[in-house]
Amino acid sequence: MSTWSKEELSRIAESDDLHISPFRENGVTYGTPTWIWSVVVGDSLYVRAYYGQN
Repeated sequence: MSTWSKEELSRIAESDDLHISPFRENGVTYGTPTWIWSVVVGDSLYVRAYYGQN
């Protein structure tokens, strides 16, 4: 697992929205950016799909 710098966590926490692009099945190509919910707690970043399990 990677660690986030305090600056990175601060920038993520201050943003209104966050998108991620998971790798496609080939493990090389990025997929479609997906809007996610995120929260920073201490030195950790927690994320989940914006639309839950859908």
